[in-house]
Amino acid sequence: MSIMQAMFAGSSALINFGEAMTVIGNNLANANTTAFKGSTSSFEDVLIQSVGSSRSGQENQVGTGVGLAAVQQNMAQGGFVSTSNVTDVSIDGKGFFMVKDPGLSSKLDVSGRPMDTFYTRAGSFKRDLKGDLINPSGQVLQGWELDIDGLQVSGGTKSINLSKFTNTDPMTTSKAVVGVNLDSNTVAKAATVAYSPTDPSTYDFSTSLRVIDSKGKGHNVEIQFRKLTTAVAGDDNTWEWHAVTDEAGDGTLKAIDQTAANVKAAPTGVGYTAGILKFNTMGKLYSEGSTPLKFSYAGAEPQEILFDFGDALNTLADSTNDYSKKTLEMTYGAGTATAESANNTGAAGTIQMSSGFATLQLSQNGYTSGFLDKLSVNADGEIAGSYTNGQVKKLFQIALVDFNDEGALEQTGSNLYKETVASGLPRVGVPQSGRLGGIVSNSLEQSNVDMSAEFVRMITTQRGFQANSRIVSVSDGMLEELISLKR
Repeated sequence: MSIMQAMFAGSSALINFGEAMTVIGNNLANANTTAFKGSTSSFEDVLIQSVGSSRSGQENQVGTGVGLAAVQQNMAQGGFVSTSNVTDVSIDGKGFFMVKDPGLSSKLDVSGRPMDTFYTRAGSFKRDLKGDLINPSGQVLQGWELDIDGLQVSGGTKSINLSKFTNTDPMTTSKAVVGVNLDSNTVAKAATVAYSPTDPSTYDFSTSLRVIDSKGKGHNVEIQFRKLTTAVAGDDNTWEWHAVTDEAGDGTLKAIDQTAANVKAAPTGVGYTAGILKFNTMGKLYSEGSTPLKFSYAGAEPQEILFDFGDALNTLADSTNDYSKKTLEMTYGAGTATAESANNTGAAGTIQMSSGFATLQLSQNGYTSGFLDKLSVNADGEIAGSYTNGQVKKLFQIALVDFNDEGALEQTGSNLYKETVASGLPRVGVPQSGRLGGIVSNSLEQSNVDMSAEFVRMITTQRGFQANSRIVSVSDGMLEELISLKR
C-alpha cells in the first residue's frame, strides 16, 4: 500500500539524514585535529517503483526513499600552525608521510598490502628513547639514510633512527689552507744565517693554526716564512716555509719538513720545489711548493697534512692540485698533473705585496669528536644534525608517498590511512619531486574543516530530518484513519 511506502520512504530519509549528521558531527569534533580531512555526504534515490502507466503509455514511477551514496573526504590541504618542535613537519602540497608500526607484522595481508605500513598527513614526530622518530601512536617515520656526502645510502627506505648519530668521531686533519701577505719590502737574510725553528731571528714571519690528530686532540702548527736571496740580482721574490710543531708533547718544537722522511717527494717533471713559494713581479703566487708532510703526534697514528697556499699561475706549479686523501696519507695523482687552470689568479691565497705581514685566511678540515646538539629539516626533507664540535651532517631524508586517488584511501583512525585497490599503489619519492610537495619544519597542518560550511549543512540536514519525520507521523495518522473505517 502506498501509505506504507510513504512511511518507509520517510524512514529511509531519517536513517540517512542521521548518518549525514554523524558525518557533520565527526567533522566538527575533529575541527582541531592535526591534518584531519573533512567529509561530505552524498545522497541518491532508491528503488523507483512503477504504478501503472498514463494514457500516453508512459510509466508512472514513484520513488521509495533515499540512500547514502557516498561519504567523500575533502583532501584539500589545511593551514599551517607554527610549533617549537623542529621535528613537527608539514607537507606543503601533495603527498603523505609513510610510517610503520613496529608492533605489527611486516607480512602482507590478504589483499597483498603490507600490514605494518600506514600513511598520514599528521607530521607530529619526536625522538623516543631508542632514537626512532615516532608519531603519537608510536609508528616510525620512514626515509632514506644519507652518507657523509649527503647522498642516499643504498637499500631503500627504512625507519628513521637517530641513535647512531648521537655523536661523531673526530676527523683527522689532512689539509690546511694558509693565506698570508708576505711583505715584499723584507730584506733577505744572509745565507750564512742558518734557519732554526726556535730562533725568530732566523726567519721573517709566522702564523699558526690548530690541527687535529687521529684521536681528536688538537695541536698547534706554526708556519714560519723566510725570504731567500736568488741568483738574479735585485729579484727577491722567493720564500721558503716550514711547519713547526711539538710532536712529543714535551714542549720541544721542531720543523717537520727538516726531516727528509717526513716530506713526500715531489714527482719528476712538475714545476715546483717542495717548501718553496715564488711570486711574480706583481706579487702574485707563481709557484707553490707544497707536498704532504708526515706528522707523528704522541699517542696518535701518523698522519699526512697538505698545506695549500693558493692557486699558482705557472704551468704545473700548483702542487696541491695533484694530491688526494687516502686514509691517513695523501696520494699523488700520477699522470694527472696538467697545465693549471686559466682561471687561477695567483691571489686567492698567499701573496707578496709591499705592506706589512698579515694573515688573510686559515682553515683546516679536521675536527674533534662532538655530540648531537640539535636537528634541522629543510624543504627537501633532509634531516641534518648540528654537533657540539661545530660540524653539521645530513643524516636522513624523509620519504613522501603519492597515490592515483588519495580520496580512496582507507581511514584507520589516529590520522592514519591505508592503501586500497581504488587508491592505487603508493609511489615513494623525495619531497619536491614530481607531484610531491615540500617539507615545512616547525609546523603542523591543521584540519581543513570549514566550520561555517558545516553549520549550514547541519541546518539543512536538520530541516530534512524534521520534514521526513512529519512524513512518518502523517503516514501514521493516515493509517490510523484507515483502520478506524472499520469501526
